[in-house]
Amino acid sequence: MAAAAVALTLTGSACGGGDDEGTGSGDGQGDLGTIKVAVGIRQTFEFLPAEYGVELGVWQKRGLKVENVYVQGSGQVSQAMASGQTDLGLTAGASGVDAILSGVPSKIVGLIGKDFKMMIVVVPKDSPITDINGLKGKTVGVSAAGSLTDYLAKTITVHQGWAETDIKRANIGGLNEQLAALESGATDAFVWSAEAGFALEEQGKGRVLMDFGDVVKDNVFEDIVANDSAIKDREAAVRAYLEGWYETVNHMKANRDETIAFMVKEFEVSQNVASKTYDHDIDNLSLDGTIPEVNLKGLAKSVVDQGIADKEPAIETFWDGRFVPVTAAG
Repeated sequence: MAAAAVALTLTGSACGGGDDEGTGSGDGQGDLGTIKVAVGIRQTFEFLPAEYGVELGVWQKRGLKVENVYVQGSGQVSQAMASGQTDLGLTAGASGVDAILSGVPSKIVGLIGKDFKMMIVVVPKDSPITDINGLKGKTVGVSAAGSLTDYLAKTITVHQGWAETDIKRANIGGLNEQLAALESGATDAFVWSAEAGFALEEQGKGRVLMDFGDVVKDNVFEDIVANDSAIKDREAAVRAYLEGWYETVNHMKANRDETIAFMVKEFEVSQNVASKTYDHDIDNLSLDGTIPEVNLKGLAKSVVDQGIADKEPAIETFWDGRFVPVTAAG
């Protein structure tokens, strides 16, 4: 069974060619219909379960058809959720809360990962920048406004006590565009996920300057969000998706070599890059979706730190804990 990848236009209009099979079918036992999932970036380890779960058949056996909608960054995940194109989204913690506070009727329903070490800053191989201080006054590429990469570039200035304008954030797009901008000198660095940095180092095209593990603490890295309508009207489908997601993560944790082989095929990276990425990132993936209270509080605080809100939102405004912990039996 293959997941359908549906293109999202930048204006957030309806998915071309997508069908709504089952979306109004309710939550009948054994036939949960189709659920559409906005995925912030395709080639990144933390979202690997979106495709690997399809390969493993974890949703098919639950009577759920999953349609992955690939977009450029968390900002476009929010667009897809707001327009009703998708039922669920895989997105950055702060970006999801930003969307909710901006009126997108949705809630976080499960944790993907809470440690920000999975995200890194890449600079040219021969760049004179040797540490975080060297980024002051530089242009840093991000995928899109409102994306996780945008949020993290902004976080550097907060962490360092700089003005927000001390780093110029450039909305570049995907990884190929980031590399082109870096090589042309249009940017001095870019923010991306770890596997890209490892691949560029292997190819001699870049160098990993830093990760964000020490920059962002007690927070939510990325999570799964659901539209309020899906939570209300299709609770069983949402629950089945989460069960399949965490079954996949548990499978990945228990089957290193098999997961690495799937990464090599899915991401078109070398065995070495896939192995380094797996070892760097696997322990950060949540096995049951639970978000500790300290991380929920940190997420609420971060939206103030980043200028998203003037005061910390109440946790219940963005978090629905009814689905966790998820028991993901095979």
